Order: sequence, then C-alpha cells, then structure tokens
Amino acid sequence: MPADQDVFKRVMRRWASGVAIVTTRRGEDVHGLTVSGFVGVSLDPPLVVVSVGHDQFSHDRIRQGGCYAINFLRADQAGLSDRFAGLMDDAANRFDGVAYRLGSGGAPILEDCLAWFDCRLAATHVVGDHTLFVGEVLAGEVVSDAPPLVFYNRDYHRLEVRGETT
Repeated sequence: MPADQDVFKRVMRRWASGVAIVTTRRGEDVHGLTVSGFVGVSLDPPLVVVSVGHDQFSHDRIRQGGCYAINFLRADQAGLSDRFAGLMDDAANRFDGVAYRLGSGGAPILEDCLAWFDCRLAATHVVGDHTLFVGEVLAGEVVSDAPPLVFYNRDYHRLEVRGETT
C-alpha cells in the first residue's frame, strides 16, 4: 500500500533543492513554470529529466513543442520564481519584461539567470500523475557565480557558502 499523500508531502518538504524555471515554446507561444527539482541522468549523451504534472498548463506545451530549457535561479530571484509559479499573475503574462532569447532547441533561455541548459525533448515517460520529460542537452552555460535560490520546507533560502562574505 502506498504512503499517504500528506506523509509523502511532509517528508518531501525536508529535501532542499535548487529552483529553476523550465521554459518551452510551441510555435509563437512561449511558456514557463517554476520547478524545485530536476535530475541529470546521463553524461553520454548528456540527458536531464524534468517532472511535470498532467494537470499543469505547461505539460502539453512541452510535449507539443518538443523542447525545453532549464534556467537556474539566483538567490535574489525569488520574485521571478513566484511569477513563474503562478503566484503573482496569470500564465499569459509570465514573460512580460523578462529578457530571453531562443536556444538552438527552440525554448526560451532567460538572459538573467544563474545558469541554463537548452534541451531537445528525447523521450517521455508517464509515471503516476506526472510525465518525465527526458531532454537531450544541446547547450548550457554558467552565467553567474552568485549563490543559487534554494527551496526547503515551503520557503526560499540562501545557500551558505564557506568563505563567502556578505
């Protein structure tokens, strides 16, 4: 028998993770959502996975667009995270005032982020109420050495880096 959903959520809140915005494009339609985790799964070829709920607005857009980018956020970008999580406005306005360019795979890459991966959709796997979107990494870049935005127990935190002075 599976664990109770409330127990599962309570335990998962104890897992600290970085925060990223996954962006995609279908035709002229660009979209993005905040995620608190993804996983690197292969070095050769370079592959990453993002997990998106079937009920998410982005789900079908990633599948139909065939591409996505993972834009890692800096510690000072909690507001941007909230915007793309849908906490500040509706999905249609998420990119208002946000500088981006299209990667070679077609997905928007945020100009002002910590680092990014540009991915071509390589495979999808339906698992429970989510789909695992496997992306082949076409390109990536570290944009800043700033500390990352971290999510833990339903709140943002700053990663304490040894030797860092603020």
